[in-house]
Amino acid sequence: MNFLIVFVLLSVVCGAFCAKILAVFHFPCKSHHILGSALLKELARKGHEVTMISPFPFQHPVTNYRDVDITGMLDYKEKYIVPKFVNAHEASMYDKMTFSIKNAKEVAELFLNHPNYKKILSEHFDLVILNWSMNEAFLGIAHHFKAPVIVFSTIGSSQLTNKITRNPAPYSYVRNIFATYPDHMNFLQRMSNAFWSVTFTLVDNFVNEKVQQELLTKYFPNAPPLQTLIDNVSLVLLNSHFAIEGARPYVPNMIEIGGFHVEKPKPLSADLKKFLDDASEGAIFFSLGTNVKSSHLPKEKLDEIVKCFAKLKLKVVWKFEKRSLQLPSNVYADEWLPQTDILAHPNVKAFVTHGGRLSTIEALHYGVPVIGIPFFSDQEYNIADCVNKGYGVRLNYKELTADTLNHALLEVAGNPTYSRNAKLRSDILHDQPLPPLDIATYWVEYIIRHDGAFHLQCASVRLTWYQRILLDVTAFILLIITSFLFALYFVIRTVYRSLRALFSKSSKKRDLKKKKK
Repeated sequence: MNFLIVFVLLSVVCGAFCAKILAVFHFPCKSHHILGSALLKELARKGHEVTMISPFPFQHPVTNYRDVDITGMLDYKEKYIVPKFVNAHEASMYDKMTFSIKNAKEVAELFLNHPNYKKILSEHFDLVILNWSMNEAFLGIAHHFKAPVIVFSTIGSSQLTNKITRNPAPYSYVRNIFATYPDHMNFLQRMSNAFWSVTFTLVDNFVNEKVQQELLTKYFPNAPPLQTLIDNVSLVLLNSHFAIEGARPYVPNMIEIGGFHVEKPKPLSADLKKFLDDASEGAIFFSLGTNVKSSHLPKEKLDEIVKCFAKLKLKVVWKFEKRSLQLPSNVYADEWLPQTDILAHPNVKAFVTHGGRLSTIEALHYGVPVIGIPFFSDQEYNIADCVNKGYGVRLNYKELTADTLNHALLEVAGNPTYSRNAKLRSDILHDQPLPPLDIATYWVEYIIRHDGAFHLQCASVRLTWYQRILLDVTAFILLIITSFLFALYFVIRTVYRSLRALFSKSSKKRDLKKKKK
């Protein structure tokens, strides 16, 4: 009898709080999947029935977690995206923006035509979570299911997320996602930041949103206009924290959850553990992520890197995919390495990274200073944060030689200031009332409980752009002032003319009297 009561109660609770959640992490980038799956696995653990669409399905099934496999998109990445990354540092900011729009459109078309995606359109979902990467047309998916939508930004806040919530982000102190300036910008930096921010906004409004509206019309013909869908986004989850990029203004439906994906370190393999344990002088971890692999670098760059490693007393753990390369004895190389578990090792003194958001957060989580070699996207921005906050240095890929790399490694690994600053920021990141993963799941469930929670939206969402900046009010006040000045002018002119006429008439009368005399 007691068992029956418990079963009924559990059924009622599950029916009340457990939802069917669809997450779309379509972009063929492993780091995006790591973030999305970390959130989805926790929601599944809480009893929700989650479906993840991504090119990276799990090898082993997870309870309450269903993968929808779109792995065919990885071919596009290897053919068209990866070759661009190695030389992306040479592209202008405008070229980076236009390439991103073109790339996002092509990836979106591949996804929206994928047969595995089309199969789920006949199902029902209570909530949709979208990986936000210039794919505004995907809001049509949430409209199709008539479900609230949460946007997930893997790069933290930017103009792409601020436009959803109408979040105030003044150019005077909030950097553009392509900018590398400190939080406290000087006059020239503020002027440059304002110029590129306005340029980005114009390109987004008149190029990207036009492309996205065309996609929306093509694949979701019954959907309302794109701007209407954007205005109905319930929540924005940001992979950021003020310890990482400084304080920012946020409206209530923008939530920072940076670091939520970092799990407790797992034991290292026996040989890797021994290698790091024996690093009495310390160790360096070198990894350029999953998009720009070390094996993608030209031979002359690889030779310079190996030449640098051979000079070091430090040991080096290198994520490297070419086993044929002759390496010094102080180098441990493998094509796959457990990044967070390595960063957690106390002998790791510095992390050489491309500057992806996950990598910089994981380094900060464990208080490890970084040497950044940025290539594309938000990497310059992330490395700039590390440099500006004193726990990293930037190394230009074009100037990467054995000497420049050696100097950067010895500077960061040998100067305790970098380690001290990294640990200080790490303490700030960890000092939170709740673990960031709990914060993330709380707000996802909050949106479900409150049927979209539109009460979190700022009133500015329902205002036009000119109303938000009080252009109509300013114009009205200027009209009143101008009208008053014109009226005053006409009154003064009329009075002046009347007085002039009066005095002129009086003068003429006096002159006539004088003549008569």
